[in-house]
Amino acid sequence: MEKQDWVDGFKVSYPVIISYVPLGLAGGMVLYDAGFSAPTILAMSLLVFGGAAQFMAASMVSMGASVSAIITMTFFLNLRHLLMSSSMSGFIKKPSLLFTLFFSHTLADESFAINYNQFKNHEWTANKALSINILAYLSWSLSTLVGGMIGSAWKIDTTIINYVLIAMFISLLVSQFVSKLYVFVGLAAGVLAVVFTVWLQHTIALVIAAILASFIGYFADEYLANKKKSTERRNRI
Repeated sequence: MEKQDWVDGFKVSYPVIISYVPLGLAGGMVLYDAGFSAPTILAMSLLVFGGAAQFMAASMVSMGASVSAIITMTFFLNLRHLLMSSSMSGFIKKPSLLFTLFFSHTLADESFAINYNQFKNHEWTANKALSINILAYLSWSLSTLVGGMIGSAWKIDTTIINYVLIAMFISLLVSQFVSKLYVFVGLAAGVLAVVFTVWLQHTIALVIAAILASFIGYFADEYLANKKKSTERRNRI
């Protein structure tokens, strides 16, 4: 990997890298309160690298859950990584098995979103994609380590995590707005999420909104494509 790969990767991923710092600090503190030592927190971040899974593990340990239960829940929670890695396989065409394994291990929701957008809309390479993964990986792991080290001396209100997550995902959403259609689908998803949340009073509303917005985007894209083809045919006549 060349220096330019790291520079290009950082330019498009720095909002996520910065957002990982307060999230990681909070995660380290929560894990420390659950009984994990700082070295164990670092090892967990390096081996699991799953924010939601680590927060869940801290909660389950505090409740006295068994190791097998934590592993099982983590497996199902992280099943989405199977879909993300599969989506990346069409872009990551490296012959090295080690490269593929490391890329898959360091792939997270946020780095997947950035890399997918870069591959679809820009000239992007596997090395640049890996640089994003590694930068996010290091940011999270080191932040959780620091959080674990200062966990005994400094307490923070973990409510801040909600606002940091919202800010980070808004940044990722805005980076997807490459056309009016994407803006329309994003707004539709937001409106649907609010409507179904108020109606159902359950987090499943977000899943329903995402699925419906995906269908809206698909059919709108098909309609626009067919309309463009019809216009081109009329112009030729």
